[in-house]
Amino acid sequence: MSSGFHRGIILACTLLVAGCASAPDVPRIRIWHQKIGPERLFFERVVAQYNADNTDHVVEVLYRETEEARNLFVIASVGGKGPELLFGPSDNVSVLALTESIMPIDRVLTSEYLSQFNDEGVLSWNDQPWMVADQVGNHLMFVYNKRYITEPPETISEMISMLTELASRPEVTYGLTWNYTEPFFFLPFLTGYGGWVMDEDGRPSLNTEATVKAIRLILDLRDKYRVIPGTTDYDTAEATFKEQRVAAIINGPWSWTGYEQVGIDYGLSRIPMNDETGLWSAPVISSKGYCVNANVPDEKLPFVRRVLEYLTSAEMQAAMAAELTTIPVMTSVRESEVMNENPRLKQSLAQIEVSRPMPIDPKMRQIWDGMRGPYQLVMNGAVSPEEGARLMQREVEKRIADTFL
Repeated sequence: MSSGFHRGIILACTLLVAGCASAPDVPRIRIWHQKIGPERLFFERVVAQYNADNTDHVVEVLYRETEEARNLFVIASVGGKGPELLFGPSDNVSVLALTESIMPIDRVLTSEYLSQFNDEGVLSWNDQPWMVADQVGNHLMFVYNKRYITEPPETISEMISMLTELASRPEVTYGLTWNYTEPFFFLPFLTGYGGWVMDEDGRPSLNTEATVKAIRLILDLRDKYRVIPGTTDYDTAEATFKEQRVAAIINGPWSWTGYEQVGIDYGLSRIPMNDETGLWSAPVISSKGYCVNANVPDEKLPFVRRVLEYLTSAEMQAAMAAELTTIPVMTSVRESEVMNENPRLKQSLAQIEVSRPMPIDPKMRQIWDGMRGPYQLVMNGAVSPEEGARLMQREVEKRIADTFL
């Protein structure tokens, strides 16, 4: 990305709100998004630059947490309202399309423009394209502080030995932390035992030996080896890693720039392989991108097109890769020097190679929500791993039946 573009972004940084207020009579393109941390700051800068350069319409952005954004967007769109664009993960696509909340993306962007993206850049469901992405990944990795770890572990047994030694040091509270009480952060250990949330026919597959073994592994890390905290949540895990009181964290690309900003010399590696099965602990990967509200009138579509072509352009994806360590979904950028020059991008790609794609299936919401309660009961010691697996299966099946999916 040119130095002129960067200078323009910096000069425009303060214009994000001012640009919206100074042109009340021009068309507004509103975007709800779930970008956090450094990615949100980057997004606000580039939108400010866009508003400074374009006076015939204005872009307004609003952060909403992922679940809230999706639910409120559906309600608003069904009622004929809502923002013109929604940014979020690809697993939203099927629900948004099923509720007729969004329009096919090829109604807005030309086939020539969409042809520049790889398969991860244009997300389809039921043979129609619904989302254009600016990145792929959203995946968990083993992030380690090089102050404590010089070579990351390749297997679970190596990890346990390393973390046990690290936890014995007075300056280290725990060897590892992460938000292990949430199903999304549990999934890599389920896949390491060969498990998955659905079978080949799309039916829930949680009451399995793999689920029980994965739960037991996490309980052992906590209760037997004592290398992870007894209780934690996302914010607490983030804080303790940033304070350098733990040696490693399992987290995703949305967080990595923040570690660098607080002065941590960190490395990335695959979440270790399961010795028992020979399988990598595979996190899910998903693209993140933009969907267009089904209610956008024809006269607004040219403005929406210009905004999307700016936010998903090759130049923008290259800048995001360089500054935020995101993985681009335009073929030209994926094959460019920006990928070869950054070792962390290479490490991120190595994790993606052994990850599982997030199913674009409307049942995924019921699966996540149905897993959470029983899984947390196990973590709290209220039920056994075996009972937790049974309860997960039952709760997910009930939620799917109740929503007629």
